[in-house]
Amino acid sequence: MPNLAQKLHDVASMAAEPGRIIALSLAPGTSLTDAIEQVCEQHGVTTAVIKSAVGTISEVYLRNPRDITTLPIHNEHEFADEIDTVVLQRPMEILSLQGNVTTLDGKLWAHCHGLFSEAGGNVRGGHVFRATIWTQGEIFIQELTGIHIDRERDLKVTGLAQIQLHKAARTQPPIQPLPLSDLEAGINS
Repeated sequence: MPNLAQKLHDVASMAAEPGRIIALSLAPGTSLTDAIEQVCEQHGVTTAVIKSAVGTISEVYLRNPRDITTLPIHNEHEFADEIDTVVLQRPMEILSLQGNVTTLDGKLWAHCHGLFSEAGGNVRGGHVFRATIWTQGEIFIQELTGIHIDRERDLKVTGLAQIQLHKAARTQPPIQPLPLSDLEAGINS
């Protein structure tokens, strides 16, 4: 059995700092993932997490592995042979949407997983290829600063675009503490 040091050898980590929170209000007919990418581009965000999402969708394309899927996955696109693409075309509530925004091949990419409920309370979920807003979408995204995350295809093991962590320049200067003499002057006045 590998010890903890051996296990951590396969783990990459890097701390980030919370940046701006961006609120999105999506109108009926809007593409959920495209809107997230476009809003991030408009605000100059290249690395973010999806904090919250509520609303309804009229259509969603989900991906899940098949029972027979093996690694590496060579084709992950919609309707590829190696994965199961489920298309749901009916009004559904967004119960949960989580994910991140990174870059893939130089373009912003919203990597989302979601849970959606349909009439009768049945829940469906998976990787979200795309979804269309039905009545509204209320999405909150938080920028991550001090880090840049892009993706690179792991052709040997998974076949999927894995995150690569990079330090980034701070977008905002750190808050400078007041000199002790200024604090003492404020206390004594």
